[in-house]
Amino acid sequence: MEIVGEYVDRLITVEMRPRSLPVRGTIRQLHSYACEKLGVTSLTLLAAQKIIENVKEKDNVFIFTGVASMPYLPHGETDGPLGAASMARAVNLGLNAKPLFTLGERDIDSVKFSAKAAGLNIEDYEIVKQTRGTAAIIPFPYDDGAAKKAAVELIDEYSPKAIFSFETPGPNSKGVQHTALGFAFPQTTKAYHLFDEASRRNILTIAGLDVGNEVGGGNIEEEVRRIVPGGNLCKCPCKSGIASRVTADVAIPAATSNWAAYGISAMLGFLLKKPEILQDAETERRMLEACVMAGAVDGVTFRPIAAVDGMSSKANQCLVTLLQEIIRNGLLAEEITREL
Repeated sequence: MEIVGEYVDRLITVEMRPRSLPVRGTIRQLHSYACEKLGVTSLTLLAAQKIIENVKEKDNVFIFTGVASMPYLPHGETDGPLGAASMARAVNLGLNAKPLFTLGERDIDSVKFSAKAAGLNIEDYEIVKQTRGTAAIIPFPYDDGAAKKAAVELIDEYSPKAIFSFETPGPNSKGVQHTALGFAFPQTTKAYHLFDEASRRNILTIAGLDVGNEVGGGNIEEEVRRIVPGGNLCKCPCKSGIASRVTADVAIPAATSNWAAYGISAMLGFLLKKPEILQDAETERRMLEACVMAGAVDGVTFRPIAAVDGMSSKANQCLVTLLQEIIRNGLLAEEITREL
């Protein structure tokens, strides 16, 4: 399983982002540093193992994402919602856990329709408790004070056994959230308070990121400040860099935050011997199209096109196909060995 995990990690860190992006070329270094700090060769394997250890049938999990902010990203971008939907699909189909999306209002539609395209109906929590193939949405406030209070109240009410973040801006050491280009991120979700509260209660936290300004970036803050443009000196008045201070039990740098979620879903499929819990290429296409039709845009062009951080729908479909091939053949080899 270490071999499978290592190659899943390699695949999700292959650099395909457009040359124009200043962060291009940093992802493998960030991933290697994250592995070194945790003493592992595969972050996706570690995340999947921890999920299986901590999340049981009918347990609640929180999943959030969100870069939606006015006026440039009123409905967010395509990186994040698809990862959240893939993760929800995997824990629901693989473990019969109950995915609860904790989202700012402007991020709801992109996640809702991505999840429906992934095969999960969005229902009231009372229905989700009793049925498979469903997830619920819990609105999360934008105001910082209200968000801190909501984090405590929601964890008290729903007792999640794990909390996931994908492509969610995390504040730096001065409490400022930033874009990858170094500007302050106005009016975006403060769901990172859920991670802060979870850390105080020893609840499992897992994050997917692709720059280091996101939730989970605190695990590799030193490296983000050293190698990521703007990591140590941002373009906003705080001048304290984009590096996030928010940590996670497992933080997975990947070429897109979606791909971190896909890698975890793949490894859950491998460990549970249910490779189908990772979406296939056709489902990936449907998810991306649904996300765009809900108003999300490609994070490079800022246009409502079927791309994620400048990478085409075909590239993303090929990625999930290759992940499927890695885990299915890994399981096939196991079956052949057992027969021999």
